[in-house]
Order: sequence, then C-alpha cells, then structure tokens
Amino acid sequence: MKRSSTDNAQFQKLLAELASHPQLQCLKNIPQHKGNTTFAHCISVAQRAYHFAGKWHMKVDTGSLVRGAMLHDFYLYDTETMPYSDYRHSLIHPKLALQNAEKIFTLNSRERNIILSHMWPIPGAPLPRSREAWLVCLADKLCAWEEMHRPRYTS
Repeated sequence: MKRSSTDNAQFQKLLAELASHPQLQCLKNIPQHKGNTTFAHCISVAQRAYHFAGKWHMKVDTGSLVRGAMLHDFYLYDTETMPYSDYRHSLIHPKLALQNAEKIFTLNSRERNIILSHMWPIPGAPLPRSREAWLVCLADKLCAWEEMHRPRYTS
C-alpha cells in the first residue's frame, strides 16, 4: 500500500497544526537529549513513526499517530533541574505528559495509550496496544538514541 500525496499532505497539515499550538511552542524551551529540544524531539518522533508506517505498509490512524507523538513528552520541565533520578523520570513523565495534554486536548484511548506506553519496555511502563503506539514507542527509542549519539561540533 503506497501512500498517496493526499495522505502525506494530511500528515503534514496535522503536524503543522499541532506544532503551531501555543502550548506546544513552550517545548522549544525545554532541553532534551544533548542540546536538542523537546519540541524538535517530538517532531522527529512523529515524522519517524509516520515514515515507518508507510515503509511497512501499515494502516494507521494518522491523527492519533501525530497527536500521540507530539504529546508523548509534554511533561513541561527541565530534567536537569528536577530532583528525579533518570529511572523515576522515565516512569513519571508519561503520566505528567498525559495530564498536561488532557488539560488542553480531547484525546481518544489510542492517543492516551501512545503517551502512557512510549517508555515500554521499562519495567512498570504499560504495553503499547495499537499500531500507532508501537510505532511511536519505536520511533522514540531511535530518535532518542540518535540525538544522544549525534556528534557535536564546536568552532
């Protein structure tokens, strides 16, 4: 199943709408993964998850995929200044992201599971229960790894 230009246009439109939302713009001020921002990370996760869906010919709910990917790290704090260990942050931030997202957006059960399960297979993280949740979970791991291992050049 090859993606049509209409499918790609729908993805780009949904991504642009969410990315321009004032509440999500604040993610540009939250650092993540060695100089990256949480905003840039969420954009990368959405793009990668959508790419995998097309590459593997998976039928997905594009709206849920985009919303889940853009909101999966909507926890709104700098991990460097919080008193949590990395492991505690890994368990807490999906719940905080969901609470923050639900204050602003109406989410369906698939989107809630995407946000809550994106840290799987960390012990205590819920299991992804949809194609979209699995794609975001995988994309999140790959994007985070790339961001943490990207060479930094200084002048």
